[in-house]
Amino acid sequence: MFVKTFRNDYLLQLVLLAITSLILWLPAFISPLAPITTGFDTPIYKVIYESLSSLKALSTILAFLLVIIQGLIINSIFSSNQLSPSTTFFPAFIYVILLSSNYALMTISPLLIQNTFIIFSIYFLFHSFDKTEGLDEVFCSSLFVSLAFLSFMPSILFILWIWFSLLNYRFYKWRYWVISLLGFLTPIIFVVTYYFIIDQLSSQALAFSENIDIIPNFFVDVKPIEFVFYAVIGFLGIVSLMNLLSSKADNNINYRKKTNILVIFSSIAILPGLYSLGNDYLIFFLAPGLCYLFFHFLNAKRKLIYSNIIFSILLLLIITKLIISLN
Repeated sequence: MFVKTFRNDYLLQLVLLAITSLILWLPAFISPLAPITTGFDTPIYKVIYESLSSLKALSTILAFLLVIIQGLIINSIFSSNQLSPSTTFFPAFIYVILLSSNYALMTISPLLIQNTFIIFSIYFLFHSFDKTEGLDEVFCSSLFVSLAFLSFMPSILFILWIWFSLLNYRFYKWRYWVISLLGFLTPIIFVVTYYFIIDQLSSQALAFSENIDIIPNFFVDVKPIEFVFYAVIGFLGIVSLMNLLSSKADNNINYRKKTNILVIFSSIAILPGLYSLGNDYLIFFLAPGLCYLFFHFLNAKRKLIYSNIIFSILLLLIITKLIISLN
């Protein structure tokens, strides 16, 4: 039923997206949470946190709207780049439910802010392939990764995604690499200059260095439901990835190059996620890539009954995880 609806009925898709999102977020609307703070918060998110720390209801409403808007934007990015039909909201739906699986995270968080910047980075990186040179787009893509880093520290690792993507596009000229580095450094230079002017550069640098962990802490307690959730997500992600790779040869160069970008993204996203083990943050890093991988896998099935069964299992697991997180 779900998969068929997201293939045909445009209006019903929007209704289903709205109703499902509201139901999943109902606990947060009833009992809103304060914004999340972590040891990896960086300047942009610190400003947001200080502004909203005492406004629980507003934080929850803004978080809900951000998740919906992010889902719709990434859905639009896929369709405008001919990676998905323009008549489907299935990628947006998958993105929203993935980020609605834990009550404790249904508020403003650095992960949610960084995802906003990462999604815009995907947009510009896709469009760099459509241009004659694409230098401006590479600069903007790297700049948004930098803004993500200035929201949540482990996001710095997404610069690796930018560089591997340049190789995927065969952008070998030195200008692309210099431009990507300049795009990444530009916001950081502004922040460093600001702290220097207000005479807080030393204290901020010390605070930053104290939060740097070169090696992630793997010795953390993981709840059974989170273990099951990520095991299922991981298995389904691998199956979806294999399905995508096996079907790419039948498509044009634009499709192959841009799906490669998402494959690289999904692989690199695991790295910053390792620094968030035990906090259930990993899904935020994975969601932009997984929503397309899952969409492609479920939409490619000729027999809808199998797609509906798989998707129903995923949705049931998310609902179960959400219910358990309420305790």
